[in-house]
Amino acid sequence: MPENKKSPRLVELVEVIHVEILRGTGTSSDPVRVVHQYWNADGELLAEKDTK
Repeated sequence: MPENKKSPRLVELVEVIHVEILRGTGTSSDPVRVVHQYWNADGELLAEKDTK
């Protein structure tokens, strides 16, 4: 049977550290907003979600 290319090759549960920070100067071009960061246990930034 051919492999379904839409199905994931690997699914696993991993532990990460989720940090919420405030970013921005409060101006209309740089509003204050919540930024979500995801770190591993070794202190490496894995991902960041900034709404700007």
